[in-house]
Amino acid sequence: MDNVSKLISWGHWFSSINILFALIIAIRYLVAAEWPPTFLGQSYLLISWLGHFSFISFAFYLVFIFPISFFVPYERILRLLAVFASTAGLTILLLDTQSFSLFRFHLNPLMWQYLFNDNNPSTANLLFIAIPFIFLLQLTASELIWRNLRPLYRANHGPKIAVVLIIAFLLTHLVNIWADATFYRPITMQKANFPLSYPMTAKSFLIRQGWVDEAEIRAHQNPHHEGRTIKYPLREIEHNLVTQHPNVVVVMVDALRADMLNKTNMPNLSRLAQMSTEYQSHFSGGNYEDLGIYSFFYGLPGRYWPDIEQNKTPSVLLSSLQQAGYELGLFSSNQAPSLQAIAANSQLNVSTNEGALKGDINAIKQWQEWQANNQTKPSFSFLYFTAASAMETPPNYPELFSPTTSTLKDKKLAEPQQQEALFNRYKNAISYTDILLAQVFDRLTETNQFDNSIIIVTGAYGQEFNDLGTNQWGNHSNYGWPQTQVPLVIHWPGQTAQKIEQDTSHLDLVPTLMEQVLATKTPSRFYSTGQNLLEPLKRNYILMGDDNDYVVYQKDSIIELNAKGDTYVLDRGYNPIPKAEPDVAVLMQVLNDLRRFYPAK
Repeated sequence: MDNVSKLISWGHWFSSINILFALIIAIRYLVAAEWPPTFLGQSYLLISWLGHFSFISFAFYLVFIFPISFFVPYERILRLLAVFASTAGLTILLLDTQSFSLFRFHLNPLMWQYLFNDNNPSTANLLFIAIPFIFLLQLTASELIWRNLRPLYRANHGPKIAVVLIIAFLLTHLVNIWADATFYRPITMQKANFPLSYPMTAKSFLIRQGWVDEAEIRAHQNPHHEGRTIKYPLREIEHNLVTQHPNVVVVMVDALRADMLNKTNMPNLSRLAQMSTEYQSHFSGGNYEDLGIYSFFYGLPGRYWPDIEQNKTPSVLLSSLQQAGYELGLFSSNQAPSLQAIAANSQLNVSTNEGALKGDINAIKQWQEWQANNQTKPSFSFLYFTAASAMETPPNYPELFSPTTSTLKDKKLAEPQQQEALFNRYKNAISYTDILLAQVFDRLTETNQFDNSIIIVTGAYGQEFNDLGTNQWGNHSNYGWPQTQVPLVIHWPGQTAQKIEQDTSHLDLVPTLMEQVLATKTPSRFYSTGQNLLEPLKRNYILMGDDNDYVVYQKDSIIELNAKGDTYVLDRGYNPIPKAEPDVAVLMQVLNDLRRFYPAK
């Protein structure tokens, strides 16, 4: 055996022992990841663990050790280089397992900051012990393999080990192709468990071959990520035995931005605000309909919504109201998917009406009939109006704000005029919606319920008209204040009117109602990330976003964090702040909020 052949043979066995070391470290992923509920899913997890990390370790051999075997003929130098490189590789793998165990993210620049933050000394302690140990282990393995190279070569175990690892690697990808095509969640849910993991999919190929039905695949496709098991609430909810429960009336307006709450645009809501608590810096849980509704009913960040929806988890608020004997009524002018899902999860019905104009009117009529038939029990009613988002008013409704896009539709307008005309049309729809609110308030007064009911009026999200100068219109395109800040007015029976300037969130409504209406004993941290609005607010940020983007509003800045861990810092006007670094301590709290309701295995 010449020197190069001997070095290559040594490299094979050195890589094999490092496969074993990598698999041992990677056991931490198995411990931290959600354990699949089926035997097939569990078997796949173990096979993919074996196949993936053996492939990564062997790829390291092909990229590093094998080429330098031809250029560095000195075995001691080659072995020392391989030991240093392998120690570095296993250390990075160990750091990634630490990141995944703590935050459920794999290594990226932001995770490096978290891991080596002053508030997280465990990482430095881990490396202080691990690096010398790994290095000595590598040196020992290198020496033993070199000394026993001939016996290892004669034993001829290498091909058998290689066959097992190759089969595991191929099964990892072939089985995932099947699981992806058949939407088998116990396997597809595992795709983010390991670093550098990109399991194969082949829907297009399978469709072309006629092996799967394209219509069936389209019917099953979900725009959200694969659902994970969540534990919500974290413990059983305990209530005080309260005999008197006030009625609760919630009116949520689609696309109602915060600056519409004024005497000109919404005089009726403004009058209610003058005798109630007005939260002047209130934000939705997201920037579109589904997240606005969901965050109100669940008190959780949007990260959890796809899992809530897929697992059909009921709202703690609605379940607790039902247990307390409340009659529940949900009335909407459209079939909002989130409202339908929330009602189905809690085994309720939603009275829906197609069309914004007739739908809003019919929702009020159905609410009035329902209210008249539910006088013996406390009631919780939720009305959802959509004329504002459709920017529609009745045919004979006066244009309080003009010109609008309707009156000028045959004229060519410059962009500023178009913006003004469209905004005026929106404001007219808002003023019409304000009249609908007055009908709700008048009904409560007529039935002698106004003074002893909790009345909540808010928006689902905001509506932008290029306010930030970035050519953004409507919603669901950014997290600036026009698309996220909404009014919140709460009429508390017997309480003095006041205005709250501190940042508040839709996530705060669940703990507020649970504690103030139902006198819940269980601390809110076990069922929400929000806070009771009637207690001193102790927070340094509010959180919004969906399962891809997480947005943190602080006093003077906004931090945007995506699912990959990339971060951006902006001011409250939504302008980037050059060279600004995110507050690592705050983002660690945010990550805790985003994983608190995913149970540890």
